[in-house]
Amino acid sequence: MSIKITGTGIGLPKRHVTNDELVSQFGLDTSDEWITTRTGIKGRYICEDETLTDLAATATTNALADAGIAAADLDYIIGSTVAADAHSPSLACAVAERIDATCAAVDVNGACTGFLYAIDAASALIEAGRASTILIICAEKMSAHVDWTDRRTCVLFGDGAAAVVVTRGNALKYIHLGSRPDTQVISIPNDMAGNNPIARDQVPAGFVYMDGQKVFKYAVSMIQQEINDGFANTGLGSEDIDYYLFHQANLRIIDYAITRLKQPHDKFPTNIERYGNVSSVTIPTLLHEMIHDGRIQPGQKLFLCAFGAGMTYGGAIMEWE
Repeated sequence: MSIKITGTGIGLPKRHVTNDELVSQFGLDTSDEWITTRTGIKGRYICEDETLTDLAATATTNALADAGIAAADLDYIIGSTVAADAHSPSLACAVAERIDATCAAVDVNGACTGFLYAIDAASALIEAGRASTILIICAEKMSAHVDWTDRRTCVLFGDGAAAVVVTRGNALKYIHLGSRPDTQVISIPNDMAGNNPIARDQVPAGFVYMDGQKVFKYAVSMIQQEINDGFANTGLGSEDIDYYLFHQANLRIIDYAITRLKQPHDKFPTNIERYGNVSSVTIPTLLHEMIHDGRIQPGQKLFLCAFGAGMTYGGAIMEWE
């Protein structure tokens, strides 16, 4: 493989909302105990006046500074989001405008697996000699897509952005992506009602729908599959991995993986308790925190794994440089 990560950054809304505030200020029929015991989530960041582009631009500025480069050094920007501020232009183009970049810019939508899809695309571009420095920016504003009267879904999600700068290197040892197509398990309906005068069906606005039980079964099976495949393709074993960085969807899913792998609990870092599920943003946010607090050091092996609507999935092994 041909890449490494040289800089990271995050961008968050100013407002952090706890479970108790969902009850006292939002009037939601739930409790901190109900949410925490079922999900592991204690709070989440929610946009007040920030746009998704605001969050993404902040994360990008921080990542560029961390990498010690300027926007002019970028050859490509890959955005990952389920919904940018506009259907068009893309999140990547909106970020490019904010930082005065003129390189290629395009979005991918792999839902919660979007970061790994972007890593795979960046690796391919660098291996092909089409780029040498790539910005990956993951940004999600899930608060705009949930029904805030439905405690089954609205308590799960948060807003935020995370960016990484990718260059040539040897950190990525393995990556695999796939899908088990099913558009019904998790969906975000198109929020455009439509005004085509001859269309027989008008598309109504809608909110996030999720079949929690099916998602849980899918997630745990995909994690197991990706871990087995990753080890089979690299010759590594569970004890060789220093950290397992899983998509932060539900603490119960991560606990299941810990039980199956029989590895120490501290190999499975989490931040879902503070952020909730921020879709494709969760893994790069976790990476950023662990790099900057010193937990991730050169030579350590990381197993990244994600799953999301579509249904998409992916796994990657990195040896940190």
